[in-house]
Amino acid sequence: MPMYAYLDRPIASLDEGGKVLVWAMRRWVAAVEARMCPVAALGGALAERGLVPALAPFHRMMGLLSTHARQDLPFAPFCCPDVAEGEALVLAILSQIRGPRADTLETTLFLIAGEGCREPLHDAVLQLGEALDRAGMLPSVPAPLS
Repeated sequence: MPMYAYLDRPIASLDEGGKVLVWAMRRWVAAVEARMCPVAALGGALAERGLVPALAPFHRMMGLLSTHARQDLPFAPFCCPDVAEGEALVLAILSQIRGPRADTLETTLFLIAGEGCREPLHDAVLQLGEALDRAGMLPSVPAPLS
């Protein structure tokens, strides 16, 4: 899985889509922890980038992961300059929706969240990926750091 291409990588080394997604994941988690509406917390910034169509599937994906993941997915606070494990996993999942690894996406989602959540999570990931792709923000697997 390309998760390890992202893990512990400086956020500054990601493409624009990767940077936006890490910010959105951290903002979503911070809003939930503060008992705020995560959609409202993300809406304005995503709208500025033309990513309003990504908002609902992103929220659905994050909600499903937060309630159905087989283990806790660690997301870093805003001050952390590197990609955390949960963030790396989400970036890897989204990078899987195209290319030679696309056929493994359902299995990956099953391993993360189980059978009861696999289908709605798969739908949310695909819808999010399509919205990101239309906006030119679908993250690609980064080259190894030298």
